[in-house]
Amino acid sequence: MAGDCLRHAAWQCVPPTVTKWPSVMPTALQNGKCKYFARIEKVRMARGFDNMFARVRSRDARAEMRLAITDYLGSKGTYYRYKHGERLLNPEQQQWILQMFSRYGYETEGFSFDEYVLSYDYTHS
Repeated sequence: MAGDCLRHAAWQCVPPTVTKWPSVMPTALQNGKCKYFARIEKVRMARGFDNMFARVRSRDARAEMRLAITDYLGSKGTYYRYKHGERLLNPEQQQWILQMFSRYGYETEGFSFDEYVLSYDYTHS
């Protein structure tokens, strides 16, 4: 599986000056499957969602929505790193945020994140 594994490919690019690196051990391969396997492929990641919040009409709804996304993403600091585009949102996260806007009554057909980029998604598996 190493030839198709994103984590294995990333490990091979670690410069020789790096002496400590988080890794997946070979014993993660159980019965021919690795729960950490991530295929080498780029996906459409989103950067930032300021544009989406600009469309929210109510200050109260904006606060509630911010809390919901903060809970989903894990913390206030993490929320702002995603919101301002310091971290990329994977397709699953993008879908959750769009569904949350929809639950608040917004038609998300014309909604878009601030920017889209093709990147590797290390967050799965």
